[in-house]
Amino acid sequence: MRTERLPADEPDRGDAILAELNDLAGAVRSARRGEASGWDTLFERFHPDVHAYALARLGDWSGAEDVTQEVFVAAVTSIRRLRDEREPAVQAWFLHICRHKVIDHLRRNLRQRRLPVDEPEPASDPQHVVEARLRADELRAALSKLTEDQRDILVRRFVLDHSIDEVASATGRSAGAVKSLQHRALATLGRLFAGRQAS
Repeated sequence: MRTERLPADEPDRGDAILAELNDLAGAVRSARRGEASGWDTLFERFHPDVHAYALARLGDWSGAEDVTQEVFVAAVTSIRRLRDEREPAVQAWFLHICRHKVIDHLRRNLRQRRLPVDEPEPASDPQHVVEARLRADELRAALSKLTEDQRDILVRRFVLDHSIDEVASATGRSAGAVKSLQHRALATLGRLFAGRQAS
């Protein structure tokens, strides 16, 4: 059986993946030493995930920006405790910090009895803007009826688009436990929305 060889100037995809993994591990080690280049790499790679998680939980652009900044500040002081340098573990570590910062942010807002200020909507049909805002507000209100673990699972699954196995690995649960949490959360949301439509 004849095997195809890659041209000499075309790198093997496996080598590229290995280099990418080594770059992330190198960035973690560099960040542990306090080097800006390591933090630049980590920020570039994980900022979108952290911000998306915070925005999905808060529904407030400004609050999500604040939380994202808090996450990276907290990461600077705790990166020495990060032992696993593989991407799923590093991502899970950042999202774990983010989850706690979101809870802190919500508690601060509750204590101050102030509602988050949303960014102005882009110019579009006012009716669509109002309908979208109402749907988003209804969803956030319904999500607040779930447990913290259920909200976390739904954000990871449907906002960050993680697989069941990725969520299980990141949260230290079995795939079955993640499926069960997701099922109960979606069932609760279904009942809440059905109740609102009936009233």
